[in-house]
Amino acid sequence: MIHEGDLLLTGLTSLSDAAAESLSKHEERLELNGLTSLSDAAAESLSKHEERLELNGLTSLSDAAAESLSKHEGDLELNGLTSLSDAAAESLSKHEGELRLYGLDALPESAAEILRQHHSFQDE
Repeated sequence: MIHEGDLLLTGLTSLSDAAAESLSKHEERLELNGLTSLSDAAAESLSKHEERLELNGLTSLSDAAAESLSKHEGDLELNGLTSLSDAAAESLSKHEGELRLYGLDALPESAAEILRQHHSFQDE
């Protein structure tokens, strides 16, 4: 059986790389706001998801994970980020869909400034 419609898995607190690969094939919004960490391989898989991807429980991203997620073609929410390197911010600034980072005030100023230049960036 295939789930149709939005998939809201907010209570999910960990995600294997294999599960991320499977979830990346879901055809509607994917909400994984309970995750507090994400492996680089899982980020690479989730970047292939084509609709809204919500990862609001993440407080940080590796440079490799940010590079992968920057290739995600749908809207991307990372509202929980409180730390981000300038390299990761530069990658995310290349994301072509809507990018939501409502926790931007908690980021280092250099990373925040890079992200503020994103064409569809929302911080409120």
